[in-house]
Amino acid sequence: MAQSSAHSPFQDGFAALWHEPTLFAAELTWRWCFGLAAWGLAIVSAALFLDSLRISRGDEFLLGTLRPQLLREAVRHILGGSLDRFLWEQAVLIFGLMLLWAFAATAGRAATLRRLVAMFSADEESQAMRWEFESIFVLNLLRAMWLLIALTAMFLSLAAGTIMANNHQALRAAFFLAFGIGVAWALGVVLNWFFGLAPLFCIRNGVGAGEALAQSVDFSSRQAGRLFGLGIGFMSLRAAWAGTMFLAVLAPLRLAHHVARGWIVVIMALVALVYFAGADLLYLARLGSYVALAEDDSHPAEAPKEVRPDEPLLPPEVAPVIEPA
Repeated sequence: MAQSSAHSPFQDGFAALWHEPTLFAAELTWRWCFGLAAWGLAIVSAALFLDSLRISRGDEFLLGTLRPQLLREAVRHILGGSLDRFLWEQAVLIFGLMLLWAFAATAGRAATLRRLVAMFSADEESQAMRWEFESIFVLNLLRAMWLLIALTAMFLSLAAGTIMANNHQALRAAFFLAFGIGVAWALGVVLNWFFGLAPLFCIRNGVGAGEALAQSVDFSSRQAGRLFGLGIGFMSLRAAWAGTMFLAVLAPLRLAHHVARGWIVVIMALVALVYFAGADLLYLARLGSYVALAEDDSHPAEAPKEVRPDEPLLPPEVAPVIEPA
């Protein structure tokens, strides 16, 4: 697929998926395989923890009263000595899922980016590309770690703000709830953007993680306007798709009087899978748009030289003829 200046990067992203449908299949494969593995590990971890708990008859009696104070005492007695182990297990699970996601994202993103860059680049450049697994893995691992740090900072700010509000410290509560959560969210979004864009330059330019991150910052500063336009366009499509599928998910509830609840849950789960597939399609199209825009940024089209109508056209120079001696 050759790059065409007649099309915008927005159109080029969808055109790339239309030209190469296997890209969408590859994207769904690595994303959904990781999702199934993550959900499976989380369910197994929760099941093992719940199976390790011991509930006495006294705890059953306290739980049956449904009184808040008695319920609190019952839960405290049930979790006594097991909460620390549960937290350690969840920490190990989160660290393992981060590594698993980094491996899966590295393999999937390297494959899709390599094909997209080859579609929009010249043959000479596509033959010199390398996979750059190590650099992309480092970027994905840093991305996952930073996302975890940002979420932790938001949770701690929320907890601190709630405690301050309960202690009637309105100014401090407002600081943690507004400034703390806002700064953590903003920094998380910005750095997540650069970490997500940097693998493109690892594949395209064959550079390491640090250099790719620097090139993504430079690219974003040069093409800020066009990137903002692409973001608004894809965000609008994503919002429209989410709204449509939200109504589709709720539609089976009207059949509650005619269809068993189990089948309604199955139908709603299938509709949710359709939504996730569409969201992955939009994300891959946006990635293709970034690849097309990066190609335009590195090979800008030369503007034709303007000739004034009152300016006479000069004839080409003629080399003087020298007679041989």
